[in-house]
Amino acid sequence: MVTQQVLVTGPFGEAGEAILNHLAERDEYEFTYLDRTEHPEYETFVADIADYEAIRPAFDGQDAVIHLAAQSDAGASFEDIIEPNITGTYNVLKAMEDAGVEKLIYASSQRVMGLYEEDLAPDLYEEDYPSRYDPFRLTHETLPKPDGYYGASKVFGEHICRTHARRDGAPSQVYSIRISSVRTERYDHPYGDAERGVDRGDEHKVEEGEVWDQSQTGSWERGSPEYEEMVKRLKATWTSQRDFAHLLECCLEDESVTYDTFYAVSGNKARWFDIDHAKAVLDYEPADDGSEWDSPPE
Repeated sequence: MVTQQVLVTGPFGEAGEAILNHLAERDEYEFTYLDRTEHPEYETFVADIADYEAIRPAFDGQDAVIHLAAQSDAGASFEDIIEPNITGTYNVLKAMEDAGVEKLIYASSQRVMGLYEEDLAPDLYEEDYPSRYDPFRLTHETLPKPDGYYGASKVFGEHICRTHARRDGAPSQVYSIRISSVRTERYDHPYGDAERGVDRGDEHKVEEGEVWDQSQTGSWERGSPEYEEMVKRLKATWTSQRDFAHLLECCLEDESVTYDTFYAVSGNKARWFDIDHAKAVLDYEPADDGSEWDSPPE
């Protein structure tokens, strides 16, 4: 068995935790971690992706890169996203080209489609909403409508990755993964956002009509309208850690794609993101469905 050498940038956030929990101990892969800060429990190459010379050595000898590092605040200003999301993504692509690394899994975001949710919420969160519209699904061919500078930076990232994949030189295979709602292990269930709001206390109340995202500090009581709305939303957008790790593995094992876009979301009955494309191209088979939960774990 040949072990793939895989570099992960920004591995210690919510999405990265899925790799640490579900893939890191697999014999098929040997992971190297690149982050701005050192993590004593993991061997980490410490560098900022905005600094090309600093990150360049980490790419030598790698077979693939999972690029998660970014400013991930959905409400970030343009100034806040330039270095990590624009310059950083270009630096990763350039380092891959210089080092001859063939495969890139690029962490895009559901926020590239964020205005669809903004325009249709909260009706969009109802379990029967997709079926009412025969069905309502956003696919890899649907026009992107980002809801902020963060989402726009991910659209840029997708396009610059496509540019590199289509020209001579590495990377020659690029997978843009539009990540939906991956959560830390503690909140890795469809009640996770609602329960996190309960745990936060009374710091902030979500205003009527406000679309919640993980950058907010919303709080509510269990059983409140805000709590129930968070449950409905996450039952549609939840991406379990094991499903996300499975999709990454599908990309790492694939040899057919030059460039393509896929949604990382579990098989939720209420989802508005398409997974048929990932099933057809990558043999993605999610194990989880938010509709199967009727209460948080005890």
